[in-house]
Amino acid sequence: MEKTQVLEAVVGLQWGDEGKGKIVDERVAYAKSLDDGKRTVVVRFQGGSNAGHTILARGPLGELNQIVTHSASCGLASNSDIAIGPSVAFNPLAFVGELDSAVQNLGYKGRVLISNRVGVLLDYHILLDSHAEENRLSSVGSTKQGIGPFYECNAGRTPRLTFKDYLSQRFPTKLREVLSLKRGELESAGLWRDDLHEEIVEKNESARNRLRSFGEDLEDRLYEYFQRGNHIIIEGAQGTGLDVDMGDIPYTTSSHLLAPHAFPSLGLPRKAFRILGVEKIYPTRVGLGGLPSLTDDSFADIGKNAGEVGATTGRMRRVGYPDWAFIKRAARLNECDGIILTRADNVQDVKIKVCMGYNDKESSLVNGVPCSLTGMKAIYGQERYKWHLWDGPKDLSNPLAVDEILRSVRADYVRNGLKGLPSRLRDFVEDHDNFVECETVGISIGPSRGETIYF
Repeated sequence: MEKTQVLEAVVGLQWGDEGKGKIVDERVAYAKSLDDGKRTVVVRFQGGSNAGHTILARGPLGELNQIVTHSASCGLASNSDIAIGPSVAFNPLAFVGELDSAVQNLGYKGRVLISNRVGVLLDYHILLDSHAEENRLSSVGSTKQGIGPFYECNAGRTPRLTFKDYLSQRFPTKLREVLSLKRGELESAGLWRDDLHEEIVEKNESARNRLRSFGEDLEDRLYEYFQRGNHIIIEGAQGTGLDVDMGDIPYTTSSHLLAPHAFPSLGLPRKAFRILGVEKIYPTRVGLGGLPSLTDDSFADIGKNAGEVGATTGRMRRVGYPDWAFIKRAARLNECDGIILTRADNVQDVKIKVCMGYNDKESSLVNGVPCSLTGMKAIYGQERYKWHLWDGPKDLSNPLAVDEILRSVRADYVRNGLKGLPSRLRDFVEDHDNFVECETVGISIGPSRGETIYF
């Protein structure tokens, strides 16, 4: 039987924290299960260490291990090849830390491919980001990882350091040139130090040596992977609602998050790929910005019981009812071929209503999804959904603690497929797909690798 080349892009349809890392990890596991002798590469195409993926995978004795990545793609968790695209805000020090940890703790042996074109995020970006966030009249909820100033340099076409510059012998000279151009900005913020150049050079010496063999003309290398029938999985960070152009302005990130942006920057053909949008059944948001279906009733307890804490920030996430109006637009913008719903286990035994549209502050109907969600109020449909999956712990905030209790029942659901799910959950999926005009192709009923029902 002819085997399939796995070519997929996985992106978030909300504000991040949808469970993309788990889904990417499972798609990698599927590619490897084909056992076709082909390589598998997981490619990060945007964002930086302001986002994180949490992956739960079983060790050799069946124990559940947690892996968190911020700068590297989550291919580290599966010993896959990993790649960093040219539109990433690449923090080499953070990346080396994650890579070395994976080598030491997971026995990582995959290839590492880093675009020669990707810009390098250094200390001065982080200093400027922290200063800007702390001195704004109105905070935008920055994670202070240097992402905004990094992309400002790109958009402003000011000289910047690429990964190729970073690896070259001329790095100290190029860095001095860049710092001389940034000196005025740093001085006006009270951040300039005469030893800043020397400090950055010394701080990065070890990382430069560690990464020296990883520079690639990535668009050519990935196309070579593609032509040779290797598996390519593109990994998005954050979510559609944070896209710099199409998100909730001004509470966005600084990069383009939508799946169609990935392909030209990576030199890969869109038509060859399947785009999967990941949607948490209940939306969450950390930091500032609107969440029209935000609730403070008993449904909000889901956040506590589900352990809704940001992997990067450690901040509690706000919780809302399902928002299909937002998802309909997000699926269209990303050209989704299918949607994977996550956290179905966390909302069992609670009554669920669904946002179908918005009213503004004057209670006037809003067409579509506006530029700003601040002040928007959810319009809910009449239908109410409630399903029961299993008896057992309701507090799932610590997956490691409840894994042994729930592992077998979750495995049974995966084995039985869609038909084995509660009827009201199936009704929810059918109504969801009719409204958002995109089909659901999977439902996650647990946090670890293999606990998703694909159909």
